[in-house]
Amino acid sequence: MKAAWVARARLARGACVAVLACTASAALATGPEQELEALRARIAEQRARLDAQERELREQRARLDEQARQLEALAGRAGTVAAPAAAGAPAPAAGEPGRAAAPPEPEPVRSRFDGMKVTLGGALRTTVTTTTARMQPDATPFLVLPSLPGVRDGTTKIDARLSSLYIGVEGAQLGEFRLGGAIYGYLFDGNVFSGQYGFYPGFAYVDATSRDTRFAAGLQMDVFSPRIPTMVDRMSAFAGSGNPGNSFKPQLRAERLVAWGADQLTLQAAVADALPSNIKPPTLASTENTGVPNLEGRVAYTSGAPRGEGSWVPWPKWELGLSGVTGEFRTFSTGGAFVPYETRLSGVALEGGLRIGRQFGLQGELYQGRALGPYLGAIFQTVGTTRRAIGSRGGWGELAWWWTPTLHSHAGYGIDRADAADLAGSGIASNRTLFSNLFWDPSPKTTLAIEGTWRRTVYANGLDADGFALMLSSELRF
Repeated sequence: MKAAWVARARLARGACVAVLACTASAALATGPEQELEALRARIAEQRARLDAQERELREQRARLDEQARQLEALAGRAGTVAAPAAAGAPAPAAGEPGRAAAPPEPEPVRSRFDGMKVTLGGALRTTVTTTTARMQPDATPFLVLPSLPGVRDGTTKIDARLSSLYIGVEGAQLGEFRLGGAIYGYLFDGNVFSGQYGFYPGFAYVDATSRDTRFAAGLQMDVFSPRIPTMVDRMSAFAGSGNPGNSFKPQLRAERLVAWGADQLTLQAAVADALPSNIKPPTLASTENTGVPNLEGRVAYTSGAPRGEGSWVPWPKWELGLSGVTGEFRTFSTGGAFVPYETRLSGVALEGGLRIGRQFGLQGELYQGRALGPYLGAIFQTVGTTRRAIGSRGGWGELAWWWTPTLHSHAGYGIDRADAADLAGSGIASNRTLFSNLFWDPSPKTTLAIEGTWRRTVYANGLDADGFALMLSSELRF
């Protein structure tokens, strides 16, 4: 679309110059020198305006490309509890870890504010999920619930809550920084465990971005432990099964990219709200922040460009990252059953990914921490009945194989374990997930997928539940 604008601008420029030149020739024949000078001035002015229009079109194209790159880094890591996730396009594309596929550039939307440009995008997605056990929630399972005596297990759910909407805004240029922002959300209720329709905000932020620096404020993906497996069920995506992070919190964030050649060092830091409001499983105690924000930090080294060296795998040649978080929150009883108390939250995560040859890749993550329920760790738990912060550790790994550039499979395993001494016989002791899937992208805007999963949840009181699930998915991006 922008190429067409540039072509039309150049054509208009040529026509204007020709008309004005003809008029100048006529004026010269009649002899008035003043009229000729005026016409020359008009030609120069018209050329300057057309040159400015061409420069503006090129700058708009560059800003869109930059915004797409930022969205890949955020929404696609995302994507889940990601986008995209996210992150180089308005709609996270299923099947690509840590990033979102970039659909064709959308038409710009007129804004009532001068100098502002709004871009709309999203995805229409339908899933059909069949399970052999009761799971929570039924459409995008995190946990397996114990069987009920005399009740047949298993559910089937047809769902469209993974459909998404995106609004991107480009603002003014201030020196080397471009002002902008974005809003992205799913059709889930505010709490994904409710299993109801609504609007689930993934992110809503404003930012200032230059070539290698970014400052942002608003609802964004965690800096802590942002890597995510490539699952059809990208909303759960090993949350509670060894994959903390990937939740969304209001935060102030700063990022710095240091690049040389195809290698890049990423530095990220954030001051974040202590507790999210979008993850509230039944086992999570009543909590609130103490007025002290969480501190998150991450450093990652990436070598090689995605799909480099003729590879079909959309990952860098290799990547290694280390992240951490610290904070605190207050636990209380709404009925006044006990005196409120404060708990220290902490965690560290090591992540990595590797692309081997044209078709094979692997990635994974290990973590350890305490009271990481707000970050989808510790199987969503924070404190036990003994008022001790629940310690936990876990991790996940994934193998990926691209059969063709548009057909690829992924398989992985994740596990999360809580410290038994902190649970004191109440809560969830461990949760694990095993998956295998197949993605087919018949067009840049369409993805069809199938995924099988096995989950097992072990409770501290001795109950043990497991079950299989099959998910079919179709997605149309716009």
